[in-house]
Amino acid sequence: MTEAALNPKTPKAQATRASLVMAAAELLREEGPAAVTYRGVSKRAGAASSSVGYYFDSVNQLLGEAGRFNIQLWSERAELVAAQAQELDEGECRERATMLLIAACLPNDEAMLPAHYAQLIAASDAPAVTDAYQTGHGELHDAVAAILKRAGLAGFPPSLVSMLVDGAAVAALSEGRNVHETAEAVLGQAIDLYERSQARA
Repeated sequence: MTEAALNPKTPKAQATRASLVMAAAELLREEGPAAVTYRGVSKRAGAASSSVGYYFDSVNQLLGEAGRFNIQLWSERAELVAAQAQELDEGECRERATMLLIAACLPNDEAMLPAHYAQLIAASDAPAVTDAYQTGHGELHDAVAAILKRAGLAGFPPSLVSMLVDGAAVAALSEGRNVHETAEAVLGQAIDLYERSQARA
């Protein structure tokens, strides 16, 4: 691949490459890694198939960039919620902690959730995607940690928040229940148990 393709200089070339990454990221979110093909991406982006091969050496490279784009979207969502938490006093943040953490971890649209978790599971078949998601999760966890700290729950592990929310979400989807309500109940119970254990310590 030429330097011009890897790091396009003109605004038009930059926009074309960015549109291909965004199209690949959309397909990845909606249908999983298998949907990210040269033909599928070019069709979604409204670009010529040859342009995908020009800007990317392989589907794996495109998947990696799509994965990084997606995790950045999710991190930015979590960071926005964390910023909202900082505007609350500790007591109010604690009262709203479960809702804030759910908002940081899950897409707002309930209808998007089946595809969201399906593509996360399918990502295991695409190492470029799993590498991107694993690397980018640090920023998401930092945002969750900031919410926990503001709520006076700094000792509650951010990774446990993600595991509880994801586990509750998958269980709710498999049983036809509301994902956000189920995740809020599970996370709320875990935080209450944590606070009781801290009070006894």
